[in-house]
Amino acid sequence: MRYEQAIEWLAEKAAQGEKQALNKEGQVHTFGMDIEEAPERYMVDTIGEPIILTHFPRPIKAFYMQPDPEDPRVTESADILIPGVGEIVGGSMRIYDHDTLVKAFEDNGLPKDPYYWFTDQRKYGSCEHGGYGLGLERFLAWMTHRYTVRECCLYPRFPGRCTP
Repeated sequence: MRYEQAIEWLAEKAAQGEKQALNKEGQVHTFGMDIEEAPERYMVDTIGEPIILTHFPRPIKAFYMQPDPEDPRVTESADILIPGVGEIVGGSMRIYDHDTLVKAFEDNGLPKDPYYWFTDQRKYGSCEHGGYGLGLERFLAWMTHRYTVRECCLYPRFPGRCTP
């Protein structure tokens, strides 16, 4: 499912009176808004099967994600959503062109000099590549049928155990 379709799905559910489809400010989602955990989980739990959510707007994703050549408003990215847990994996194609990466730093107001090692990887040529991250605690929550990742956290945070 493309991000834009998810936004339409949530807006349709909100129009039907489903408050879980609204964002935390109680507003209907529109293109460009981040889909927070609660509406995202509501969507995947209602649909009842895993969703690979793709093509997120560039402003809400990391600066190094490759823009989609067919629609530069969005990135070549995907999140895997699992019923009962929500997002479990996030990934994307990475910007592999040096000049495009430098422009992404500039567009996001980030200084590129401290990240010379990152830009140098593309300076002398690179290839198309991607990466992803699997949330271990989220994976464990899915495998053990826990509603919250807090129950599967390797370093739990709760009153009496947290320190600054």
